[in-house]
Amino acid sequence: MIGLGLVIFVHELGHFLAAKWAGIKVERFTVGLGKVFAFRRGETEYRIGAFPIGGYVHMLGQDDLRPQVTEEADPRSWQRATVGKRLVVLSSGVLMNVIFAAVAFVIVYLIGIRFGAPVVGGVKAGFPAATCLLPQEVAQAMGLEKAVSLRPGDRILALNGKAVRRFAQMGYAAMLSGEDDTFALTVARFVNGKELTFEVVLKPKRDKDVPGKPYIFGIYSAAVVTRPAEAHYAGQARFMKGDLIGEVAGNLEGFPSGLIPVIESVGQPVDVVAIRQGSRVPVRVETYLCSQGKEALEMLGMAARVEIGQAAPGSPAAKAGLRVGDIIVEYAGVQDPSQRQLAEANKQLYRKQTVIRVLRDGQPVQAKITPYRKGGRTDIGARWLPVQGETIVAQVAEDSPTAAAGVQPGAVITRVNDTPVKTWPEVYNALKAAAGEDVTLVYALAGAEHPAPIGPLTEKKFDPEKYFFDIPAISLGELEVVQTPPVRGSPVQALGWSVWDTQEFIATTYVSIVRILQRRIGTGGAAGPVGIGAAGIRIARKSAVDFVYFMAMLSIIIAVFNFLPLPVLDGGHAALVLIEKARGRPLPGRVQAAIQFAGLALIIGLFLALTYQDIMRFIK
Repeated sequence: MIGLGLVIFVHELGHFLAAKWAGIKVERFTVGLGKVFAFRRGETEYRIGAFPIGGYVHMLGQDDLRPQVTEEADPRSWQRATVGKRLVVLSSGVLMNVIFAAVAFVIVYLIGIRFGAPVVGGVKAGFPAATCLLPQEVAQAMGLEKAVSLRPGDRILALNGKAVRRFAQMGYAAMLSGEDDTFALTVARFVNGKELTFEVVLKPKRDKDVPGKPYIFGIYSAAVVTRPAEAHYAGQARFMKGDLIGEVAGNLEGFPSGLIPVIESVGQPVDVVAIRQGSRVPVRVETYLCSQGKEALEMLGMAARVEIGQAAPGSPAAKAGLRVGDIIVEYAGVQDPSQRQLAEANKQLYRKQTVIRVLRDGQPVQAKITPYRKGGRTDIGARWLPVQGETIVAQVAEDSPTAAAGVQPGAVITRVNDTPVKTWPEVYNALKAAAGEDVTLVYALAGAEHPAPIGPLTEKKFDPEKYFFDIPAISLGELEVVQTPPVRGSPVQALGWSVWDTQEFIATTYVSIVRILQRRIGTGGAAGPVGIGAAGIRIARKSAVDFVYFMAMLSIIIAVFNFLPLPVLDGGHAALVLIEKARGRPLPGRVQAAIQFAGLALIIGLFLALTYQDIMRFIK
């Protein structure tokens, strides 16, 4: 919010300084909504509001909603200023935003900033990057009759002959493309240790699965391992620092998108390609089925037991000697606790010692442990994973289908209808196959088997889309989007890059507006004050330099939007002044008022619609 307030302050400062230059009396200089602080210096009152989502400079004789058309106005009033001076005042806010952005870009490039690198992490099935035919020399080098699709690890060097410096350039190009536009991508790929450079032609395609339904090439950004996980491998190969994550089980969508098509094989080891110095190394890893929500894995209200996925060095879990794979059978007196119960127990155990019992290779192990407080919560410094290779029910949620059918904690699920099951992934696959049918579970408890009639398996009871495929060898390590080396230069270089960025973002913003009007871009991806604030907070947490860059971009967007020829905005005022110049006199006051009221209603409606969209996006 402070950053947004700064951008608005710079904009209004431009109007203020220009009005002073033009000899127009400034009665009030306000930044923000709501009067929190005010003082008077000379002929001007200065106000600061609580919410920096607006601002204005009020000049003598200026009243947008009740304009007075008179030749008897004060010589220092807005009406008596020449057309040229009024145009300078109106455009100065936009000009200050552009100058602010350019200066901010220079500062960023003097310090140094890293961007998302133009490296392919995966390609979306059915989209241009996944269906493009590669040149025959690439196919021959790969030992194929025909080579199709970009693949993880490919580097994009140029777009229509223009060097690609960052990953976002490709997204902008596709999103802002015209109906018949095609793009020639220059690509570098390592094949058998040798780098090949080739060109493919892509025509963007609309993606109806995301807000705004933008046109895309279907290229995902790449992820690089910054800290490898130490466990959960199913072979000798391990991930190493600097590895790019490539295909998952042969799927070119990469990580994490490539996990979705192979969820049916969860519970079985899969190969993930590690792209390492131009080589492609298959790494065999364990897979886990997980579910959304507070439990690590829950089906029909049944929660799976949990195991230690990772113990942080120096944590209570590590000090107690807990190991990867230990299954929690008792914690703070709770038998077979689920992930939710572990979290609830920890809330009461800050600096209190308790007993934890685990199964390690089938043998019971007991230890004393004292949870600590870290990151605003109390825990033992362990990452939990749902136990996969069993069907023991840890807990049963109240009012769930299985609770109504009589399933109890400690039960072992043995069948789904006539399908025998021995693991939770097998239960998942059996339930998915029985969608819409009458389902009866069979469970063993106290030496006997019992039926548990669930009834028709509706989506409300079991929704396969609420489950996901996890690879702890990746997720328990640390990844980041592949970045460029720091872009840092001399003052001359920084100025050149600043000019390039400024003109690029101005052009991109204008073209975006045109494409929205042409309905090539939807408004679902647009953000209002809430969305902008959330993005600013997220970026500020990343680094101060990234935040300054974000504020520069925002300043340009505000400049472009403000100079659109819409009533109430600077561009609308400028249009009225130009009409006055052409007519030789202003429009009648009543006409101007009607125009301004219509514009105000439009702006308020847009503000409310975007705010609602931001809130609903967060809720979803």
